[in-house]
Amino acid sequence: MPYLQVTCPEKFKSEFKSFAEVLTLEINELFYNPKARITKEELRERTTVHFNPYAENQLFIGARTPDERGYLDITVELSDWLMSVKKQRKVAKKLTPVLMKLFDIDDNHIDNVNIYFNSYSPTNFSVGGKLLSDLVPFAGRIAKKIFG
Repeated sequence: MPYLQVTCPEKFKSEFKSFAEVLTLEINELFYNPKARITKEELRERTTVHFNPYAENQLFIGARTPDERGYLDITVELSDWLMSVKKQRKVAKKLTPVLMKLFDIDDNHIDNVNIYFNSYSPTNFSVGGKLLSDLVPFAGRIAKKIFG
């Protein structure tokens, strides 16, 4: 159940729907595992993209706004259960260029695209009143650890 919270300038609000489509597709490609009991469509339906837009005077880096600095700052918090370091590296490598393209960020400002990974235990999340660990069989949790 991937969850992306995208912190970005509010000037992109009109593009959030198309950005969400692109990000959902990319996450689907990165997280789909044919060995899992979940289909690509089910994964898509469980992928959340949440935009957290900031206005000009709401985000400061080095006590300056992105406009004062002359370039954007984009942060994505990506949460999912049992993400391995290998998976995180793969996601960082594939998702960063997608974000750069969406937000029109030049290659020389790649350091202004940040991804924060929140990999949590299936005992730390509930769906419909049941812990994820109770919904996903033990074998499925082991498979996710091994296969990503």
